[in-house]
Amino acid sequence: MSTWFEYVCVLCLAIMFATGVMCMYRIAIGPRAADRAVALDVLTMVFIGIICILCINWQSNLYFHAVWILTLVGFLGSTAMAKYMMKGRVFS
Repeated sequence: MSTWFEYVCVLCLAIMFATGVMCMYRIAIGPRAADRAVALDVLTMVFIGIICILCINWQSNLYFHAVWILTLVGFLGSTAMAKYMMKGRVFS
């Protein structure tokens, strides 16, 4: 792997980490529940992106199963939050 590619991976990881910090700030401060829900969904996608970048950088496909599981959990969580904010309850 070239050094240029490693620098690009490190830059992408730094950007993803900064995005994660901003999302955590929005989850803690966010004035409305919708802001917190969107920030949590974006934070899930940031974690997925970080895992994918690390897998590419390490030239390994060991953690791609974790990516599938996180994607499913993120989707189900977003759907449950949206339904809760719309109707006031999740199951009905």
